[in-house]
Amino acid sequence: MEDLQVDSDEDDGSDSGIDDRPQKGYGGAETVYHRPRGDDDTVNSTRSLYDSDVVYIMIHGRRYCKEYYMPNDEEEQTRTQILHGVYLYLFDQRLTLAPIDNPQKILDVGTGSGEWAMAMGDEYPEAEVIGTDIAKIQPNAVPLNVFFEIDDAEEEGGWTWPEDEFDLIHFRTMAGAFKDWNYIYSETYRHLKPGGWIEVLDFDDHKKLLSYFSEDSGVQEWFLDIIKALRIMGRPRGTWHLDPKTLENAGFVDVRSDTKTIPMGIWPEDPEAQSVGKHFLVAQLCGIEALCLRPLTEVLGWDPAEVRRMCDIVTDRVREVALDPEKAKGMGFNVKVLIGRKPGGPDLDDPDPEITSKMNGIA
Repeated sequence: MEDLQVDSDEDDGSDSGIDDRPQKGYGGAETVYHRPRGDDDTVNSTRSLYDSDVVYIMIHGRRYCKEYYMPNDEEEQTRTQILHGVYLYLFDQRLTLAPIDNPQKILDVGTGSGEWAMAMGDEYPEAEVIGTDIAKIQPNAVPLNVFFEIDDAEEEGGWTWPEDEFDLIHFRTMAGAFKDWNYIYSETYRHLKPGGWIEVLDFDDHKKLLSYFSEDSGVQEWFLDIIKALRIMGRPRGTWHLDPKTLENAGFVDVRSDTKTIPMGIWPEDPEAQSVGKHFLVAQLCGIEALCLRPLTEVLGWDPAEVRRMCDIVTDRVREVALDPEKAKGMGFNVKVLIGRKPGGPDLDDPDPEITSKMNGIA
């Protein structure tokens, strides 16, 4: 395939504290730990992320890591940064709905460009916050209590942190990232402290969104083709991992869920909601190619030109509806948050007022 190239990201290793140990397996890297920071280190002088020859794959002009279907290039990073602000609006500026109290160690799996991990580091300056990802796309300037590591959560042999290590383990928009959510939840349970929390945020099945488009618009068919391709890839973009019973079966207690809608387009009358709707629309339009390019070409055998032609059609259809206040009334993405607690730990019968407030905010 002429459009597929491999970039081993060797251009900046000399000034980022990156070691040159060989990778394990295709495009992979073992879990690697940050080094201690001394008193003379500054927010910019020490980088906690070690890159064990992360392999990037260029496919039809977009950059990927390993088997993950979404790109990680600058275009996608900009899009996820916009989405971080949207999620903050959606949950009233709260970074987590888990009722954590004085956390000491927090893990963000699939941290991406690290916005959530860095914000948590600012909010909980006494906690150590670790963000992991298969790609080295995090910034150099981070809070001193935030560390980024190259790690594949599905690496054979299990996670390498000690058991009972974290107060909170967080996953955001990871649908389609894993082959086996049961394994991910099992490892999460094992590495949470007794009384520690898991939090999972993801989109629902998009039935509400797709109802705004006719069957002959091309949008529904396009989306179903993506779902089909990801299922063949063995990394289905489903919603069963958001079922509370899934966490309960993994051993978690106090499992709760909440669903909210992110407005998309200009239909909201509230000025702030309308601004968010516009930003979210931009993020989603920019993500149409990102969502489908690799699955449709690699799995279903589409020609890249045909994929991009279809992306143009979907973009036009979505924009047409979203920019019509009447047609788009109520249009948006449903987002579900799932939290659960590992049994044990402090008694939650009489938590402090802040924790009580958070618990009341999630059904």
